Amino acid sequence: MKKSAFLLIAVCFLLIVNGSVTVNPVAAADSGDYSQVDLERDQERASGLVEKLPIQELGPLAPVAMSPFFGLACLSGTAVLGSNNEFLDNNEVLDNWLVFLLFSGLAVVTSVPRLVSTSKIFAESMDRVETYAGIISYGVILMAAQGAAPEADQVVYNAGFISITYSGLLAIAAAVNIFVISTVRLFFELLTLISPIPTLDAMFECANKTVAGIIACVYAFDPWLAFVLNLILFLICLVIFKWANRRINYLKAVLLEPCTLKIIRGMIGGSKYDPDRSALRKYARCISGLQLVVKCFPMRKMGQFKVKQKCYLTFGADGVSLIRPGLFKPPLIEKLDPSTLTKDIDEGLLAYSVTLEVEKPIELVFGRVYTKKLDEIKEKLILATAQKPAEPEPEIKEETTESTEDTETEMPPESSEE
Repeated sequence: MKKSAFLLIAVCFLLIVNGSVTVNPVAAADSGDYSQVDLERDQERASGLVEKLPIQELGPLAPVAMSPFFGLACLSGTAVLGSNNEFLDNNEVLDNWLVFLLFSGLAVVTSVPRLVSTSKIFAESMDRVETYAGIISYGVILMAAQGAAPEADQVVYNAGFISITYSGLLAIAAAVNIFVISTVRLFFELLTLISPIPTLDAMFECANKTVAGIIACVYAFDPWLAFVLNLILFLICLVIFKWANRRINYLKAVLLEPCTLKIIRGMIGGSKYDPDRSALRKYARCISGLQLVVKCFPMRKMGQFKVKQKCYLTFGADGVSLIRPGLFKPPLIEKLDPSTLTKDIDEGLLAYSVTLEVEKPIELVFGRVYTKKLDEIKEKLILATAQKPAEPEPEIKEETTESTEDTETEMPPESSEE
């Protein structure tokens, strides 16, 4: 978070410095030792830096991230109708009526379910599919734009058999931008989903589409302004990305996963489908005799476990452990003291919870996908709490008894003397 804030301050400072040099060149040329030659040299450097920035390619990412299909439909419609934007006019993919109709239809199909109360949860659960589809579609659009200009598609990084071209680097930057902004947007959509105001989610969806359409129109006439708006929006979302992502996983587990699990089991035609089967196989390598895995979220910070961070409560041969998954590193495993676990499971309105009785009680919340496993979880908790820690062997007592026996044998018998 501190690095993102520093980057935001640095970018704003560079924009201010660039503006101060170019806005009033006469005053800059007349000041002190700063000559007209120095001014022209600095202006050439600034213009060269601006030309190197991929403003045309990365400018329209904000509307695509806020609403992938709707944003792509706006860009395609602008390209079909015509504009002064080189990226839109020279792109064969966007400048096509069939592409415009396709993205418009997908935008309607994905937006209408969010306005109907009976299909809101299903629409939100499919949000990631729309996001990934938008990333892939925009990557194809970038590849098509770079294919029209082969001189720009140069290798920027080469390490052995791996080489990244300019278009590939732009596609990676676009994917990161869309993913970060769409993640934060999804967090606010889930908040509106559980709000007590019935029309708040519909109002948020309309506002989202309106802002995306406005930024798309701005990009058609002023790509530089759209690029700055996208950069500001991206940096703001990057600052709160981790915080929002943890709460998205929590809200998904509580709100969306029970519904999606019911749909999947209905499609399969049975209730034997276990969503934690892959996690059970994965963590069986780390914990011996692993029997049960429960995805949970701590409501308080617990050492290296953050608030509402996705964890797994595991029951194995060695006892109960709490595991935090790692993306590019091994999972963090912390063994829990059985005496701190409660035998009872508290049932809430949307989820269940198990309490750890430590200095400050910590609730481990898990969703209603475990409704059919409640008896098994209770049984494992009772067995875990019944286990007592092994008592240390009385080594000191054995040594004292041996020493006393030795002293008794060495002492002469008093009765014989008498």
